[in-house]
Amino acid sequence: MNVNIDLSELELPDKEKKILEAAILISNEKGFSSTTTSEIAKRAGVAEGTIFRYFKTKKDILHGIMLQAIRIAADKILLNSLYDIFKSREQKELRVILKEILLDRLELVQRFFPMFRVLISEALFHQDIREVICSNLINRLDKEIREFYSNLAARGQIRTDVDPMLVMRNIIGNFLAFIGQKMLFTDNFSLSESTGEIDAMITLILDGISPAKQTKGGD
Repeated sequence: MNVNIDLSELELPDKEKKILEAAILISNEKGFSSTTTSEIAKRAGVAEGTIFRYFKTKKDILHGIMLQAIRIAADKILLNSLYDIFKSREQKELRVILKEILLDRLELVQRFFPMFRVLISEALFHQDIREVICSNLINRLDKEIREFYSNLAARGQIRTDVDPMLVMRNIIGNFLAFIGQKMLFTDNFSLSESTGEIDAMITLILDGISPAKQTKGGD
Protein backbone atom coordinates (compact mmCIF):
# COMPACT_ATOMS: atom_id res chain seq x y z
CA MET A 1 0.00 0.00 0.00
CA ASN A 2 1.33 3.43 -0.93
CA VAL A 3 0.89 5.86 1.95
CA ASN A 4 1.91 9.45 2.54
CA ILE A 5 2.51 11.22 5.81
CA ASP A 6 2.12 14.97 6.08
CA LEU A 7 4.14 16.16 9.07
CA SER A 8 4.90 19.55 7.56
CA GLU A 9 3.19 21.52 10.32
CA LEU A 10 5.14 19.86 13.12
CA GLU A 11 7.88 22.04 14.58
CA LEU A 12 10.75 19.56 14.57
CA PRO A 13 14.31 19.49 13.24
CA ASP A 14 14.38 18.01 9.73
CA LYS A 15 16.29 14.90 10.79
CA GLU A 16 13.99 14.20 13.71
CA LYS A 17 11.00 14.60 11.41
CA LYS A 18 12.52 12.14 8.93
CA ILE A 19 13.15 9.65 11.73
CA LEU A 20 9.58 9.97 12.93
CA GLU A 21 8.19 9.59 9.41
CA ALA A 22 10.33 6.51 8.79
CA ALA A 23 9.31 4.89 12.08
CA ILE A 24 5.64 5.44 11.36
CA LEU A 25 5.85 4.11 7.80
CA ILE A 26 7.79 0.97 8.71
CA SER A 27 5.60 0.28 11.74
CA ASN A 28 2.55 0.68 9.54
CA GLU A 29 3.97 -1.90 7.12
CA LYS A 30 5.25 -4.59 9.46
CA GLY A 31 4.20 -3.75 13.01
CA PHE A 32 5.79 -1.73 15.77
CA SER A 33 7.49 -4.64 17.55
CA SER A 34 9.16 -5.87 14.35
CA THR A 35 10.64 -2.49 13.44
CA THR A 36 14.36 -1.98 14.09
CA THR A 37 16.40 1.17 14.51
CA SER A 38 18.62 0.21 11.56
CA GLU A 39 15.55 0.02 9.31
CA ILE A 40 14.39 3.40 10.56
CA ALA A 41 17.81 4.94 9.92
CA LYS A 42 17.98 3.49 6.41
CA ARG A 43 14.47 4.69 5.51
CA ALA A 44 15.16 8.13 7.02
CA GLY A 45 18.48 8.47 5.20
CA VAL A 46 20.47 9.04 8.40
CA ALA A 47 23.13 7.15 10.31
CA GLU A 48 21.77 4.87 13.01
CA GLY A 49 23.74 6.84 15.59
CA THR A 50 21.84 9.98 14.63
CA ILE A 51 18.65 8.45 16.00
CA PHE A 52 20.19 8.30 19.47
CA ARG A 53 20.73 12.05 19.49
CA TYR A 54 16.97 12.43 19.68
CA PHE A 55 16.00 9.22 21.50
CA LYS A 56 18.53 8.46 24.19
CA THR A 57 18.23 4.76 25.06
CA LYS A 58 18.09 1.83 22.67
CA LYS A 59 15.52 0.00 24.80
CA ASP A 60 13.03 2.84 24.59
CA ILE A 61 13.82 4.25 21.19
CA LEU A 62 10.88 2.88 19.19
CA HIS A 63 8.52 3.41 22.07
CA GLY A 64 9.81 6.94 22.43
CA ILE A 65 9.11 7.68 18.79
CA MET A 66 5.50 6.59 19.20
CA LEU A 67 5.03 8.53 22.43
CA GLN A 68 6.50 11.60 20.78
CA ALA A 69 4.05 11.14 17.93
CA ILE A 70 1.17 11.09 20.41
CA ARG A 71 2.30 14.30 22.08
CA ILE A 72 2.80 16.01 18.74
CA ALA A 73 -0.55 14.80 17.47
CA ALA A 74 -2.27 16.05 20.61
CA ASP A 75 -0.68 19.50 20.60
CA LYS A 76 -0.53 20.27 16.91
CA ILE A 77 -3.28 18.22 15.34
CA LEU A 78 -6.08 17.13 17.65
CA LEU A 79 -6.70 19.67 20.39
CA ASN A 80 -6.89 23.00 18.57
CA SER A 81 -10.03 22.26 16.56
CA LEU A 82 -11.70 20.57 19.54
CA TYR A 83 -11.13 23.68 21.64
CA ASP A 84 -12.84 25.73 18.93
CA ILE A 85 -15.84 23.40 18.81
CA PHE A 86 -16.22 23.23 22.59
CA LYS A 87 -15.95 26.99 23.00
CA SER A 88 -18.47 27.72 20.26
CA ARG A 89 -21.59 29.38 21.62
CA GLU A 90 -23.71 28.70 18.55
CA GLN A 91 -27.13 27.29 19.40
CA LYS A 92 -26.69 23.99 17.59
CA GLU A 93 -28.45 20.73 18.34
CA LEU A 94 -26.37 18.10 20.14
CA ARG A 95 -26.71 15.72 17.20
CA VAL A 96 -25.20 18.34 14.88
CA ILE A 97 -22.37 19.12 17.31
CA LEU A 98 -21.45 15.45 17.73
CA LYS A 99 -21.38 14.95 13.98
CA GLU A 100 -19.14 18.02 13.55
CA ILE A 101 -16.72 16.67 16.15
CA LEU A 102 -16.60 13.19 14.67
CA LEU A 103 -16.22 14.40 11.08
CA ASP A 104 -13.44 16.74 12.20
CA ARG A 105 -11.60 13.84 13.88
CA LEU A 106 -12.14 11.52 10.94
CA GLU A 107 -10.74 14.07 8.49
CA LEU A 108 -7.56 14.01 10.57
CA VAL A 109 -7.55 10.21 10.63
CA GLN A 110 -7.79 10.20 6.84
CA ARG A 111 -4.95 12.69 6.56
CA PHE A 112 -2.63 11.00 9.08
CA PHE A 113 -3.87 7.43 8.58
CA PRO A 114 -0.51 5.58 8.97
CA MET A 115 0.44 7.38 12.18
CA PHE A 116 -2.93 6.92 13.87
CA ARG A 117 -3.12 3.30 12.76
CA VAL A 118 0.17 2.52 14.50
CA LEU A 119 -0.78 4.44 17.64
CA ILE A 120 -4.15 2.75 18.03
CA SER A 121 -2.80 -0.73 17.40
CA GLU A 122 0.02 -0.26 19.91
CA ALA A 123 -2.23 1.33 22.53
CA LEU A 124 -4.12 -1.97 22.73
CA PHE A 125 -1.01 -3.68 24.11
CA HIS A 126 0.97 -0.99 25.94
CA GLN A 127 -0.33 0.62 29.12
CA ASP A 128 2.12 3.54 28.99
CA ILE A 129 0.93 4.51 25.52
CA ARG A 130 -2.68 4.46 26.74
CA GLU A 131 -1.69 6.65 29.70
CA VAL A 132 0.04 9.16 27.43
CA ILE A 133 -3.00 9.30 25.15
CA CYS A 134 -5.24 9.86 28.16
CA SER A 135 -3.04 12.53 29.77
CA ASN A 136 -2.47 14.39 26.50
CA LEU A 137 -6.05 14.28 25.26
CA ILE A 138 -8.91 13.50 27.63
CA ASN A 139 -7.42 14.96 30.83
CA ARG A 140 -6.32 18.16 29.12
CA LEU A 141 -9.84 18.69 27.80
CA ASP A 142 -11.46 18.28 31.23
CA LYS A 143 -12.30 21.97 31.78
CA GLU A 144 -13.53 22.51 28.22
CA ILE A 145 -15.66 19.35 28.33
CA ARG A 146 -17.33 20.43 31.58
CA GLU A 147 -18.07 23.92 30.25
CA PHE A 148 -19.36 22.45 26.99
CA TYR A 149 -21.58 20.03 28.93
CA SER A 150 -22.93 22.78 31.18
CA ASN A 151 -23.83 24.83 28.11
CA LEU A 152 -25.77 21.91 26.64
CA ALA A 153 -27.46 21.15 29.97
CA ALA A 154 -28.59 24.77 30.34
CA ARG A 155 -30.29 24.45 26.95
CA GLY A 156 -31.97 21.20 27.97
CA GLN A 157 -30.11 19.11 25.40
CA ILE A 158 -28.38 16.67 27.73
CA ARG A 159 -28.92 14.92 31.07
CA THR A 160 -27.94 16.71 34.27
CA ASP A 161 -28.12 13.76 36.69
CA VAL A 162 -24.80 12.15 35.68
CA ASP A 163 -21.18 13.26 35.81
CA PRO A 164 -20.24 15.17 32.62
CA MET A 165 -16.92 13.36 32.27
CA LEU A 166 -18.66 9.97 32.49
CA VAL A 167 -20.99 10.93 29.66
CA MET A 168 -18.24 12.43 27.52
CA ARG A 169 -15.92 9.45 28.09
CA ASN A 170 -18.74 7.20 26.94
CA ILE A 171 -19.18 9.28 23.79
CA ILE A 172 -15.43 9.47 23.19
CA GLY A 173 -15.17 5.71 23.72
CA ASN A 174 -17.75 5.10 21.00
CA PHE A 175 -15.94 7.46 18.67
CA LEU A 176 -12.56 5.82 19.33
CA ALA A 177 -14.01 2.35 18.81
CA PHE A 178 -15.41 3.44 15.46
CA ILE A 179 -12.13 5.06 14.42
CA GLY A 180 -10.11 2.10 15.71
CA GLN A 181 -12.20 -0.36 13.73
CA LYS A 182 -11.62 1.62 10.56
CA MET A 183 -7.88 1.84 11.13
CA LEU A 184 -7.19 -1.72 12.26
CA PHE A 185 -9.30 -3.61 9.75
CA THR A 186 -8.94 -1.57 6.56
CA ASP A 187 -5.92 -0.66 4.45
CA ASN A 188 -7.26 2.79 3.79
CA PHE A 189 -10.00 5.02 5.07
CA SER A 190 -12.67 6.88 3.12
CA LEU A 191 -14.63 9.52 4.99
CA SER A 192 -17.20 9.83 2.20
CA GLU A 193 -18.11 6.15 2.55
CA SER A 194 -18.66 6.38 6.31
CA THR A 195 -21.30 9.10 6.68
CA GLY A 196 -24.17 6.62 7.00
CA GLU A 197 -22.37 4.75 9.78
CA ILE A 198 -21.61 8.04 11.51
CA ASP A 199 -25.27 9.06 11.57
CA ALA A 200 -26.30 5.62 12.85
CA MET A 201 -23.70 5.69 15.61
CA ILE A 202 -24.77 9.14 16.80
CA THR A 203 -28.39 7.96 16.88
CA LEU A 204 -27.36 5.00 19.06
CA ILE A 205 -25.40 7.29 21.40
CA LEU A 206 -28.33 9.68 21.83
CA ASP A 207 -31.27 7.26 21.72
CA GLY A 208 -29.80 3.96 22.90
CA ILE A 209 -30.75 0.54 21.57
CA SER A 210 -34.24 0.23 23.03
CA PRO A 211 -37.15 0.86 20.65
CA ALA A 212 -38.80 4.27 20.95
CA LYS A 213 -41.72 4.36 23.35
CA GLN A 214 -45.03 4.29 21.54
CA THR A 215 -47.96 6.30 22.80
CA LYS A 216 -51.37 4.65 22.97
CA GLY A 217 -54.50 6.22 21.59
CA GLY A 218 -54.55 9.93 22.23
CA ASP A 219 -52.03 9.81 25.09
